[in-house]
Amino acid sequence: MNIKKRILGLLIICSGLSCGTLGGIGPTFYFPTSKVKLEEAFSRMYIDNPGYDIPDSLKKYDDWSKRGYNFLQSRVLYFDTPPKELYYMTYIGDSTDLLDTTKIGIAIRAVCIPEKSSKWLLGEELNDAEKNRMTARFNTEIISRLEEYTKSKAFKE
Repeated sequence: MNIKKRILGLLIICSGLSCGTLGGIGPTFYFPTSKVKLEEAFSRMYIDNPGYDIPDSLKKYDDWSKRGYNFLQSRVLYFDTPPKELYYMTYIGDSTDLLDTTKIGIAIRAVCIPEKSSKWLLGEELNDAEKNRMTARFNTEIISRLEEYTKSKAFKE
């Protein structure tokens, strides 16, 4: 099969499965450090705060690879305090950006509130008050902890 037919087939499949850009919920937060150091900070955060681990009963929502988004480097964060939510967070940038040792970005791409809905919501499906609340929660609970672990100050873009 030639390359043009393969690309056309992929485009047809993706349009039927709603592949595409996720957009985002809130700003991108950049850390003046490497992805490796940020990953280490995440590991420490999970050890110190096990409430961010997804409980077995909600692991069915961590289906991003099945949805065709396995090309994104991502994490699913769980908040065990009300409102109990899952945030789908990705690292921002292409493969070159992700290798940069001086800056790495992360952003919320989707949210799931299992007590209200069984589907992931994108930014366009949320009102401004919801997006602001989620961004504030992400900043207060996740970004601030990562800043502490990386000993750096994140900035928004």
